Amino acid sequence: MMEKMKTDTFLFDFDGTVANTIPGIITTLKKTSVTMGCDYDIDYAKSLIGIPLVMMGVELCGQNRAAEFVETYRKEYIQWGADLICFYDGMEDILKFLREEGLTVAVVTSKRKDSLLLNLEHLKAADYFDLLVTKESTEFFKPHPAPVEYALTGLNASPQQAVMIGDTHYDLECGKGAGVMTIGVTWGVETRPQIEQVKPTFIVDTAKELNTKITSLME
Repeated sequence: MMEKMKTDTFLFDFDGTVANTIPGIITTLKKTSVTMGCDYDIDYAKSLIGIPLVMMGVELCGQNRAAEFVETYRKEYIQWGADLICFYDGMEDILKFLREEGLTVAVVTSKRKDSLLLNLEHLKAADYFDLLVTKESTEFFKPHPAPVEYALTGLNASPQQAVMIGDTHYDLECGKGAGVMTIGVTWGVETRPQIEQVKPTFIVDTAKELNTKITSLME
């Protein structure tokens, strides 16, 4: 029987997984809609969280106004959304635990690097991560496997010993495409039934469950 390989590399989506940025994003989307006079459906906009802003802009306001959407969103986010962020209950403890165990931890997000750094500064969380994979890191974005593949290369990590953790099908399909295990969390953007459709390796409903699963993967 082949010996089980211990998991030593943990890749986290950020928005909706590590940190509750959703209220700030929704507030910003509403402000952006008013400022631009672009009347899009907020629930549909929420479903797009996880893809780059420019792609969201194309979906919500059209190709011709996508750049305007990105610029307006960034301005509104700094004013209205940047401070509406906190760790999900238990997530900071998990990151501290992984750091104390000397394991490899990275963020894999579609956010711009400057936006992610702003969030990490607010949370005082930058030291928890060995690598930040952002919009600028790869040509292709989640759900394409390129971001996770980039992380594995940058961390010199094996797919067989890595796991991608996220709250949307974008995250989970990205991880599956790169050949890593996946854990879907249900406290973010997508519901359990939506996550089940992607068929991740595991699904958890609380940070306590996630901690238990992470601990078992390390054994």
